Amino acid sequence: EAVHFRSREEMKEIIDKSPIVVIDLSFDDYMSTRQAASLSTQIRYCYGTLMRTKTPFQLWLCGMDEMNGKTPKVLKKDSGYDRWLMKKSSKSYMDEFDQKKLVYLTADSETILSELNPDDIYIIGGIVDKNIHKGLCKSIAAKQKIRTAQLPISQYLVGSTRKVITVNQVFSILVKFREIGDWGKAFIEVMPPRKGFSLRKDTESSSLSSKKEIAPEKLN
Repeated sequence: EAVHFRSREEMKEIIDKSPIVVIDLSFDDYMSTRQAASLSTQIRYCYGTLMRTKTPFQLWLCGMDEMNGKTPKVLKKDSGYDRWLMKKSSKSYMDEFDQKKLVYLTADSETILSELNPDDIYIIGGIVDKNIHKGLCKSIAAKQKIRTAQLPISQYLVGSTRKVITVNQVFSILVKFREIGDWGKAFIEVMPPRKGFSLRKDTESSSLSSKKEIAPEKLN
């Protein structure tokens, strides 16, 4: 039974008990109004994914400037925004959560994410065109002394050298992996072959990951 077909109260209860993913909305100053609008669309896609899956995350928007932020201004135009089943905070994730649990997802990390630890809190940088600001999320994480990791894209996919993907793609991959426990299948469902990706031959016959959610051995 998909979450989408449950009552609002049931959905809220399920989501509130789920592992946490944060979208960091502290990057408005790095984006144009057009880019902020694009990010807002990506966040709406994230919310749509959240409400359709049987295995949701508790999704947080942190670092929001509700009054003057470019991204929140666009988001608030959505008629259902105030009723979205996601947490919204003007505070940093550093103030909301235990620093030891935080893992910033960035393509610039030297650490490959092999499993999802339900006790960890995964952060997605809410910024469009990360190639222009390469290393920004990693640099911020280093200053804050929190762990980083990158999705195992090159370990499972060939046909594209692109490791920087959209916010909603990252979130959808996390959701899909939590649902099926297979990175390869999760990547292909979210980033299909028509986009230039295909599974590596050595990952097609057997999964390199377990369905059981365990902590990565090392995410430093």
